[in-house]
Amino acid sequence: MRVLLIHGAYQQFGGEDSVVRAERELLERYGDEVFVYSRHNDEIKSFDIAEKAAFLPQTIYSWRSSDEVGDVVRAFKPDVAFVHNIYPLISPSVYHKLYSLGVPAVQVLHNFRPFCPNGFFYTKGRICEACKHGNYLNAVRNRCYKDSYALSGLYGAALGANRLAGMVNKIAGFICLTEFFKIKMHEFGVPDSKLFVRPNFVYAPPLTGEISSPGKYALYLGRLSPEKGCMTLIRAFEQLPEVPLKIIGTGPQEQELRDYVRQKGIGNVEFLGFRSGNEKWQLLRDALCLVLPSEWYENFPVTVLEAFMAAKPVVASRMGGLPYIVEEGRSGFLFEAGKVSELAQKIRNLAGDPAAAIRMGGHGRRLTETKYGPEQGYKNLMSIFSQVQAAA
Repeated sequence: MRVLLIHGAYQQFGGEDSVVRAERELLERYGDEVFVYSRHNDEIKSFDIAEKAAFLPQTIYSWRSSDEVGDVVRAFKPDVAFVHNIYPLISPSVYHKLYSLGVPAVQVLHNFRPFCPNGFFYTKGRICEACKHGNYLNAVRNRCYKDSYALSGLYGAALGANRLAGMVNKIAGFICLTEFFKIKMHEFGVPDSKLFVRPNFVYAPPLTGEISSPGKYALYLGRLSPEKGCMTLIRAFEQLPEVPLKIIGTGPQEQELRDYVRQKGIGNVEFLGFRSGNEKWQLLRDALCLVLPSEWYENFPVTVLEAFMAAKPVVASRMGGLPYIVEEGRSGFLFEAGKVSELAQKIRNLAGDPAAAIRMGGHGRRLTETKYGPEQGYKNLMSIFSQVQAAA
């Protein structure tokens, strides 16, 4: 199959960029031809005055991206377009161009765009779906994107104008990483015939040694920010002096969290900062569990699969896609988001039952070798491509 992969690379390389890289490698591994059309958001740093002035209209509809994608289609003749991030430089113009040239576009929903200006349905410390029916003045009023009236208005205008121009109808299919996103997309008016569920996949590395004993500490791995439930996490372990917590990551809430730990004299919480590679992997392998206390609509955090690969259970909030990934009592435990005492009790139960921790970790590991493995990921993707081609 000939696949045109479209992605705007972020200024700071992150999870979505790594997923796109893995998708390309997966397709090429199975013999498909892949052409990558990409623009890097670092372009913005070098804009001159004229380019800055054109930034707003180009974010709504980029003629450059439209023309370049058109040239690629005519030369490469793809069977399908596999679309990831298009904001801000590529823009929704590619949907209209692909539709006009008869190439079905399959959009992966890494977040809630094209329905929410900041992509998360979360603003000012709470869940917010005010824009889901198309009134993007709400985004401006709430300064939803980077706390800026101008940027919120820019993204609101881009989404609003393109929705009016039939953007959703011109997208052949939406890949939802969990059933939760499929449910939400249906609420927004996307027909079920265009919605497909396909989770992220991973290449699980071999494990050395048997899974014979759980670790002694819980682990948090991610951004330190309010929507991630970090204060709930700290307060839960304030009630668990017998269970150590190691925190990997940095973010805007880090100093507030450190100050709280110091002022309260909490001795079982350790901030490790950024960790990667073998060091991060070893910290996972030695942990009791991974904790995800998110208080926003999580999609499909790769950290869940990383924990499963390390044969560790996950304790997660019932938010967004998490309850569709973490199986209660089989690969981990779930708790109500923001409920400090419930989270503390779930951790206490796990720490007090080493056999259950080992059993659940083993179940998660098997999932990464089957349901979330590359072979199943490729089969799922080809099934979706075939269906959108047949419907075109």
